[in-house]
Amino acid sequence: HKDYDELLIGVLRTVYSGNQSQLVMSMEQAIPVKQDFLNFNRLRVRAERTIKAGFARLVVTTKGGMIIGDLPPYEAFSIGGTNSVRGYGEGAVGTGRHYVVGSGELHFPLFSPLEGALFADYGSDIDSGPTVMGDPAGCRGKPGSGYGYGVGVRVDSPVGPLRLEYAWNDKKVGRFHFGIGYHG
Repeated sequence: HKDYDELLIGVLRTVYSGNQSQLVMSMEQAIPVKQDFLNFNRLRVRAERTIKAGFARLVVTTKGGMIIGDLPPYEAFSIGGTNSVRGYGEGAVGTGRHYVVGSGELHFPLFSPLEGALFADYGSDIDSGPTVMGDPAGCRGKPGSGYGYGVGVRVDSPVGPLRLEYAWNDKKVGRFHFGIGYHG
C-alpha cells in the first residue's frame, strides 16, 4: 500500500483575446505511464468580457470545469475564496468534479493610481461534491453553492494589480480578501 499517488500530466491550453474579451480553455490529461498511475481528464473554460459604462467599466467573468476519470480528492475543484466566491474562505463553498463560477464587477476610478470596485460572485459544485472520493465537502459541511458581494480597492503595481476587498457571503458573514492579479 502506497501513501502517495504518482501521475504525469499533459496540458493543452489555448487563449483568445479580442476587443475587451478573453476566452481561455485548458485540458489536462493524466497519463497512466504505469498501471498504478492515476488516469483522469480535466477541462477548464474561462470567459471574460469588459463593457465600458461611462467613466466606469463592467467586467463579467464566467468559468467552469469538469473532471472525468480517477479523481483523488486533492485534484477536485475547490470553490470559494479570493479568486472564486469572495465572502467565503478558500474552498469553503464546495469541492467537486464539476463547477461553475460567475462574477460581475463594476470598476471606477477613485484617484490615480487607485480604483474602486463593487462586485458579486456565485459558485456551485453542480451537486458533484458527493462524487469525490470520501466526499470531503459533505464531511466538512460545505454548502455546495453560494454567493458573495462586496467592495474593494485596486492599485497597479510592478507585480500586477493589488486588490483589497471586503465581501459578505449569503450567510451574512464578512471577511477581507487580499489578492494579486485580476479576479478570476
